[in-house]
Amino acid sequence: MSPPAITTPSPRVLIIGLGISGPLLALLLHAKGYTPTILEKVSHLGDAGASMMLFPNGLKAISSISLDLAEEITRLSADLEILVDINSNGDVIGGSELPRGWKEEWGMPGVGVRRTELNLLLRERVLQAGIEVVEGWKLSDIVCDADKTVTAISTTGARRTGEFLVGCDGIHSKTREVVLRSHGVNEVKEPVFTGLIQTAGMSPTPEGLRGVAGMRNWYGPDTHVIAYPVSEKPHTTSWAITTRSETEEIETWKALSPSALAGVRNELLRRFEGWDENMREMIGNAERVIRYGLFDRGQLEGRFWVGNEEVGMGRCVLIGDAAHPTSPHLGQGGNQAAEDAYWLARLLPDVRGCDGGKLEGEVLREAFVKFARGREVRTGVLVRGARAVGERRVVSKEECRERDEMLRKGWEDHEAVEEKWKGLLREPFLM
Repeated sequence: MSPPAITTPSPRVLIIGLGISGPLLALLLHAKGYTPTILEKVSHLGDAGASMMLFPNGLKAISSISLDLAEEITRLSADLEILVDINSNGDVIGGSELPRGWKEEWGMPGVGVRRTELNLLLRERVLQAGIEVVEGWKLSDIVCDADKTVTAISTTGARRTGEFLVGCDGIHSKTREVVLRSHGVNEVKEPVFTGLIQTAGMSPTPEGLRGVAGMRNWYGPDTHVIAYPVSEKPHTTSWAITTRSETEEIETWKALSPSALAGVRNELLRRFEGWDENMREMIGNAERVIRYGLFDRGQLEGRFWVGNEEVGMGRCVLIGDAAHPTSPHLGQGGNQAAEDAYWLARLLPDVRGCDGGKLEGEVLREAFVKFARGREVRTGVLVRGARAVGERRVVSKEECRERDEMLRKGWEDHEAVEEKWKGLLREPFLM
């Protein structure tokens, strides 16, 4: 009689954060034979945040996990058909119908989705795959051990050990703090207020905006408004108003109370007296409003995305907003997080059928360094571009005409518009 086969565990991966990149990376690594555990500081995912645009590049990355998952996400909303810029009076500055052809050209459309719906869907898929999720687990510190493992320590002293650790914990990343400390870098603890605040909401889509799913931008004095559909049943539009403020708004994603909501709606209607009626109808019928400041961090060189091997932290790496946080003005934050998950998983070895031996540090380091070097250029361009767009969008009354003329001329250069979007959407692969 043959002796029973000895089974050895697959490499355990600690993933900090259950946002966008964390669940995607967990699913990708699970498919390659790893055993991921996701550690999330929030006790349960509630109705937080507003919405996000998923462009073809982000959806392509998600489709590498499962085409079914990507298609389920697109069914949450309507495929984007147009891009349009409008002045405060409702006159069109310029626009494009490029999105109508994105699905044929890139294999995926662009869609706006409620952030909470996406988060809950990804969490559900992770749990269905049998991946462990520990919620209410807040990271305090990380130590790398002599036996080729890394241990995450929570604020309560709980410990979790794996063969490597990936920080997917966003702009307020504790993982980032620990990784930078391994390089002797003490970053300013809190992100810096940009001087811009957003008021965001969800509303029934005005009749005048139904029929054609568009990403619409309104431009006026000291103000920018963006809106796009996030549901067809019922017709729902997500919108965000960006203004300047000398007073730092607390970065909060909590919805306003009913009485506060009524007050904000009235305040916004007074503020936008004389603006495009479609936009006024949208904000006047808001069913949910949140307010938050926009915060930023300085750009981080790719070499700092990986823990310092010389002090034993080489088994840690940052991705998504933990590595390259971006303002929302290009709509690429979640899409870049998805690209990061795709590329890191692709660079790590497939361990299905392996004997379960420890992953050598050299193997991990090669993958981490190649990932950071390969991603820092693209993400850096997009981070800087998003900041620049934010600055151009919100200008004084005296500068409005110049800004609107610049926008108009930009739309008239059809080749440049097409090339800009190709640069965004061709990654991470062609379908």
